[in-house]
Amino acid sequence: MTSHHTFGEIPVQQVPVAPVYWNGYEKFAFRVTAAFVVLICFPFSTRFYANLLRIDWAEFNWNSLGGIATSFGAPEFIDLRFEDIWELYSYINVFLTAVLAVGIGVVWSLLDRKRTEYNTWYHLILIVARYRLAFGIIAWGYKKFIPIQMELPSISFLYTPFADFSEQKLYWQSVGITQGYEIFLGFAEVLCGLLLLFRKTTAIGAALTAVILFNIVIANHVYDGMVHVHSFTFTLLAVIIVWQYLPDIWRLLVKEQSVTPVYTKVEFSKVWQKNTRWFFKTTGIAIFVFFLLFLHWIDDLGYRYPHNHPGLKNTAGFYHVTEYKCNNKIIPYSPLDSVRWHDVVFETWSTMAIRLNRLQQVDIENTGREGKESISKRFEFRGIGGGRHYFDYKADTVNHVLYLTNKNKAHRDQKQVLHYSQPTGKRIVLAGINEFKDSIYVVLDKIEQKYPLYEGRGKPVAATTVD
Repeated sequence: MTSHHTFGEIPVQQVPVAPVYWNGYEKFAFRVTAAFVVLICFPFSTRFYANLLRIDWAEFNWNSLGGIATSFGAPEFIDLRFEDIWELYSYINVFLTAVLAVGIGVVWSLLDRKRTEYNTWYHLILIVARYRLAFGIIAWGYKKFIPIQMELPSISFLYTPFADFSEQKLYWQSVGITQGYEIFLGFAEVLCGLLLLFRKTTAIGAALTAVILFNIVIANHVYDGMVHVHSFTFTLLAVIIVWQYLPDIWRLLVKEQSVTPVYTKVEFSKVWQKNTRWFFKTTGIAIFVFFLLFLHWIDDLGYRYPHNHPGLKNTAGFYHVTEYKCNNKIIPYSPLDSVRWHDVVFETWSTMAIRLNRLQQVDIENTGREGKESISKRFEFRGIGGGRHYFDYKADTVNHVLYLTNKNKAHRDQKQVLHYSQPTGKRIVLAGINEFKDSIYVVLDKIEQKYPLYEGRGKPVAATTVD
């Protein structure tokens, strides 16, 4: 059947986009595609349910809900080792999912030879793909639009040699320092998701999503962003959705021909069908659009940096080590010395970063859920090599004692207990026991400095105490 309505003065005919009778290759292509969409749009991975069980519902936040919207894709037939998730081999599960989909398509074709078309099923499969993609890219977009995914660089970042950064760290902080660009990226992703939620704007939403996500795939490959497989899977979904519109887009934009918009629509005639459709649609939008936005807006997680754990007052900044004693012996400065501290950074939060000529294991992991505890916030040193060691500290402001613990999970056993005093506003004196049970005495003098990287962009996350 066909129906007519008008858009302005232009008559528009609404007809099924697919023919009544499908060719053999069209039916097989649909069966394979439908199987693939179902496999990647529903959580078949045991990791998803493991993460779901680990959610602390008493501390439920935007990251918990966002993880539900984005954390599953292709089933995990092979549990990849960490060193395997960077290269092309990381796509092995997507490849195996595609192979399985082809197998399902073959069996389906043998068992269902009489059907002449799949118009209704095609429409329903596209609905599944649309909503899965829409909710996922909206969750990704909110983190940039707020923005909290890529924050302004910390003070210690500004004093880290360029060669010590991983590719991912450089990319994320390059985006983070251009907050306007990050917000625009988030807006674009959220807009794409909203367009996908409505049938009449599906074509433009899917086309824009495919372009944006393909750019993300390339960036994650170049900079080892570690979410390339997820973004690639979502790109495939966008291509599958936009596929039916490509002939008309080609005729309109390339051949410059007049095109009448057409689309497939399945009418839900029964009351229970209509109610079920509206229930799932309104519930999904209420949770993954409005409620998720609300959780981002009231964020108390402190996603990348432990903003909710302020450090000592009036200490944030970069400090030169003026004097250093170890076991009551003065150690003069030497760039080759592995014991003496070279410099120290106090962030506005409870992190004390010490640079010395002693390497440690580099944390490059970008997986797992970080809690609210300040020691679990690893973004500030993740992907950074060199000799800067990051310690989380608890301050006893009554007895003037700092209890330090190395934030790097590979060196979490390193702890220090240091008494502190502040003779002047720019000097801090530390004395106590370091991570090797040695007695140390350290005099730190603050260095005031301007940062050209921030000129015209506002202050760094370390905020107002740094000029």
